[in-house]
Amino acid sequence: MNISTILFDAGDILYSKPRRKHNISKFLTDRGYSPPKVKDPVERAMRLKAHAGKIGVTEFMQWLMQHYGVADLQTIEDGVTMLKSQQNDVTFFDGVGPTLHELKRRGFKLGVVTNTFNPPSEKNIWFKTIGIDGIWDSYADSCELGVVKPDAAIYLAALEPLGVEPHNAIFVGHAQYEIDGAKALGMTTVRFNPDLDCLSSDYRVENFKDLLGIASMPS
Repeated sequence: MNISTILFDAGDILYSKPRRKHNISKFLTDRGYSPPKVKDPVERAMRLKAHAGKIGVTEFMQWLMQHYGVADLQTIEDGVTMLKSQQNDVTFFDGVGPTLHELKRRGFKLGVVTNTFNPPSEKNIWFKTIGIDGIWDSYADSCELGVVKPDAAIYLAALEPLGVEPHNAIFVGHAQYEIDGAKALGMTTVRFNPDLDCLSSDYRVENFKDLLGIASMPS
């Protein structure tokens, strides 16, 4: 492979929010509501609207509480406060920092392609905790761009400033639809920490550090 660039999804690739689901479920069940559905296409569609900046973060979270069955205005407000508190509770996967720095040392360009409503300045604070805040060559943010993966425009927004063609780049993701979007452009795809329905990519790695063995050193 003549690979010069590696693009990463952010959430569930670089870091996870392992306590979020539990804390949301506990908030609801403590107040007599059912926990959220495991896979809810209606919630996913609305979340993507928020990620694309079509609705505001607070508006989305208010909708989410109502979608979970909450009607009381004070409980909705408390729920929004809880949801916002979960946004910064991140845990990086083992090996992320050293692996990214080694890829950088080998000459790879590194970028982020993220569906998110957390602004880059906020994520940069998280990145700083493990020393990867200054490592990125490109950063494509769905809310800033107004498009979400798997739209080709968001992948290209990370590649074009670098002068890199898709066939010279790897995309590392966990969701099948995002991997498929990258593959449709001609990118090499890698799945890490995949969703249960994410079954197809060019490569799969079990540990983040295993990315070091996939791409050859850039020429």
